[in-house]
Amino acid sequence: MISDRNMAVLQAIIEDFIATNEPVSSKAIVEKHHFGVSSATIRNDMALLEEEGYIAAPHTSSGRIPTDKGYRVFVDQLLQAEAVAAEIKKNLAELNRIFSKTLDQLTDLDERLQTSAQLLAKATGEAAVVQYPNLKSVSVTAIELVSISENRVLILLVTDSERIQQHVVLLKKNLSATNLTSIKQKISKELSGKSVENLVEKLSSLVKSFAPEFRDNVAVIVSGIALLLDANKQDKIAFAGAANLLRNEEQFSGSLANLLKTFDEQSEIWQVLNSWQLEEAKPKAIIGSEHSIFELSNSSLLFSGYSSQGTEVAKVAVVGPTRMNYPRNFAAVLALSKLLSKESEG
Repeated sequence: MISDRNMAVLQAIIEDFIATNEPVSSKAIVEKHHFGVSSATIRNDMALLEEEGYIAAPHTSSGRIPTDKGYRVFVDQLLQAEAVAAEIKKNLAELNRIFSKTLDQLTDLDERLQTSAQLLAKATGEAAVVQYPNLKSVSVTAIELVSISENRVLILLVTDSERIQQHVVLLKKNLSATNLTSIKQKISKELSGKSVENLVEKLSSLVKSFAPEFRDNVAVIVSGIALLLDANKQDKIAFAGAANLLRNEEQFSGSLANLLKTFDEQSEIWQVLNSWQLEEAKPKAIIGSEHSIFELSNSSLLFSGYSSQGTEVAKVAVVGPTRMNYPRNFAAVLALSKLLSKESEG
């Protein structure tokens, strides 16, 4: 168990190391932080912290740097102690203003989440991940069929998740505007209000319900709708900020290429995010060696959930080296997750 002063010394080491990327010496702590004790006392505190595994000496340097264990204690304090949590709160209002100015203008889910990831990456200087909600349970709000030419139709699928999807199909035969309207009305009547998850079987029987002369074209349209419905069922993330990771490449100990590949493939990141259940407004962090995925073992992942009607539906995350600005990054994650929550919007 470390004392309050030991904890304060650890916090000073972490803050100075984050700011300078240089090992922190006892002399530097005494000069900068004014603990009111001698350099020898600070050295004793640092010796205890090193013995307990909270800090370590890189190579032959006289200074010390935080370990994953040290960062863990720092982050736990940051999220639990009101005096320290104020560092997060003071950033929330400004970040909320910056994010909402852009996001309030967007209604399409894809555009909203992609833009959210870009805003989060810019605000933190790290990589950002915004998980799409699991849309299997969403319902179809509307289906529109728009004639582009006599044999091309634009399909618009709108769901209650605020997602608007589109797909162009090439019809088998030319179709008049009147017949297209009739087809649209019948399809909309059958599908509107129904859950995306339960519509695939419905689509196959829908074609047979039309008169034989329309079935070829209806089959093409239904296939296009099926593609859009299937896209709602796929696990997906919006990712931004790869350039931020590249700027800090040396801090990933040669594992950055594999880390970027992990984000590109998405499945493991989705699995990590889904494995954590969050309490409302309580973000979490996975730090360095705590990760089950080797590619993330030199990284910190900070995340919080966003909700729909009080139920967590997906997560917002920041990924960067373990040496990151935790107060700023937690504030950004919390600000964005609040804005994405439907309750917060309404």
